[in-house]
Amino acid sequence: MKININNISISIEKNQDKEIKKEVLKRGIKEDNICRIDYLKRSIDSRKKTEIKFVYNLEVTLHNDIVIDNKDVIIPKTLTEPKRVPKKDLGRIAIIGTGPAGLFAALKLCEYGYSPVIFERGEMVDERDLTIEKFYNTDYLNVNSNIQFGEGGAGTYSDGKLNTRIRSGYIDKVFLELVGCGAQQEILWDYKPHVGTDILKIVVKNLRKKIISLGGVFNYNTLVENIVIRNGEVTAIDTVNKAGKKERMEFNKIILAIGHSARDTYRMLHQNGVFMENKPFAIGARIEHPRVDIDKMQYGSLVNHPLLEAATYNLAFNNREEERGIFSFCMCPGGVIVNAASELGGSLVNGMSYSKRDGEFSNSALVVGIKANEFGDELFSGMKFQEKLERKTFDLVENYGALTQNSLDFLNDKVTNREIKSSYGMKMKNYDLNNLFPEVISKNMKIAMKHWEKTNRNFISANANLIAPETRTSAPVKITRNEFGESINVKGLFPVGEGAGYAGGIISAAVDGMKVVDLAFTTIVE
Repeated sequence: MKININNISISIEKNQDKEIKKEVLKRGIKEDNICRIDYLKRSIDSRKKTEIKFVYNLEVTLHNDIVIDNKDVIIPKTLTEPKRVPKKDLGRIAIIGTGPAGLFAALKLCEYGYSPVIFERGEMVDERDLTIEKFYNTDYLNVNSNIQFGEGGAGTYSDGKLNTRIRSGYIDKVFLELVGCGAQQEILWDYKPHVGTDILKIVVKNLRKKIISLGGVFNYNTLVENIVIRNGEVTAIDTVNKAGKKERMEFNKIILAIGHSARDTYRMLHQNGVFMENKPFAIGARIEHPRVDIDKMQYGSLVNHPLLEAATYNLAFNNREEERGIFSFCMCPGGVIVNAASELGGSLVNGMSYSKRDGEFSNSALVVGIKANEFGDELFSGMKFQEKLERKTFDLVENYGALTQNSLDFLNDKVTNREIKSSYGMKMKNYDLNNLFPEVISKNMKIAMKHWEKTNRNFISANANLIAPETRTSAPVKITRNEFGESINVKGLFPVGEGAGYAGGIISAAVDGMKVVDLAFTTIVE
């Protein structure tokens, strides 16, 4: 028998295992009946800096069934998943992209007995690593294999955060698969689970091996240049490999998992008449602090406690007059800021961290919400604005670098007159970011920063610096689909994940890929 006990608070100063067992026994559970105690969730309550607590939700497995007469003890409901069988005669299936949506769609298809052919414009992760390192050292950019493109997608070079706001029955499967492929066991119960880019690279390789063992076929360094559409239905794809060899291959179904930076693919789809529409996104900069400043902000006097990891934060401010959000995004405690360029002559930044999160700095995107048609009513107006900012940055820095400014100087409209210390490893140029961004962005960043300066000690200070621009928070367009995950005007085309506009992180993208496979490629049987 299994029971759940939720919201058990224990001071970090106490022995956690002993106190957890005490709390279970308080609920009337006999010690000799306890088989095991597992965490369902663990979070940190740091609202009171002098008394930080861990908060646990527990699953207790008992040797023998008992009668529950304690309101704090819950018997979990058993959910029965519908039985699904693959549809017949669907023909050949292609998947474009090997980010979380593409990989988990491929895994799901293979588990149903299909043999998808997967195409990735970039390299396998080991080769991709070397190519990115070459870019950092020489400024030579491979436009098909970089921080955005390659095995594992953009998420491979991130913090590897796995928290998500969506609710889905697919989430447990994603986490179990990640652990089975090498991720840390703790992600199964930690309130804010993360993997780290170093571990994600291992996970991605093992997931690829599993998909191959189940019948999936991978093609790396293979760019899909065109999708052939006849009479409103996909029939083939045109590819070009690293050597320049072109090939046309016939497919009946295509899962499009391209990622949010595949601008050339967006344009190709538009030329082929695939229906798309502009959607909201966000733009701003990375804000970077010495890690100890954020740890002090969150933990107070307990900052160096051995049970506390590098601190995270999640800040949001709502400009009600404009109905616009300003918020932190993709927070990387103990992480680094990296150049995330994927196009020649355009420069931008992103953040990532390793599994130990033990770097000198912590960083996060600080971004302003942009409405769907804020920069024009034509399709791709938002994407063109992203490109404009990235090209302007490249021209100002005169290379693939970043524009930098101390947070106080930004608030006071002046260029920082000293060298900024940062985890960012490429060229930096001090610049007044008020002259980089349009007023709608700079004004709203200032409003939020002034608010946070009052409410969060250490957040805005001489130690807090802006590294810019952060332009690729999410897709600026949506490839509109119906309730079965299929394009509303092209049969056989199934847009999934972040690039399609239906996800916002590793977990939600993976879930979206699996969900569409179930909707479109299987049938529920009684």
